[in-house]
Amino acid sequence: MQGMATSKYFTDNKLKPFIISRSTFVGQGKYTSHWNGDNFSKWTYLNASVTGIFNMNLYGINFNGADICGFLGTTTPELCQVWTNLGAFYPFSRNHDDISNDGQEPYRFDTPIQDTMRHAIRWRYALIRYFYTQLYLNSVNGGMFWKPLFFEFP
Repeated sequence: MQGMATSKYFTDNKLKPFIISRSTFVGQGKYTSHWNGDNFSKWTYLNASVTGIFNMNLYGINFNGADICGFLGTTTPELCQVWTNLGAFYPFSRNHDDISNDGQEPYRFDTPIQDTMRHAIRWRYALIRYFYTQLYLNSVNGGMFWKPLFFEFP
């Protein structure tokens, strides 16, 4: 309800809303985007992020994602490397961690890990126009950004 009211305020004042919420419901994607909430720097949370993004897309919330490398706890170089590669394809992609952590920015890792992270980020920038176009088309026509294969090939 707050997301809808905030979106209405912006659109009534001829402004483009950009609202990120942690508390959404089916169809809320018309008004807000969704952040999948604080997650841990663990492989199980990387796996759960994929399910979470698929679920949010099924609920009509296309622009969503998880904190890359995890928010809580200390990540490992390998986990952050793989998560950055996956996160490059999230609709909402950001590396975000708790202030008490050591930090997990790409420059904090060894050169080989930085190279693969840099490559993933470049892929994201290469695809960003496609992402924006697809998200725009979904906002006008409905649809999903991340789709299970059986949606395209029943």
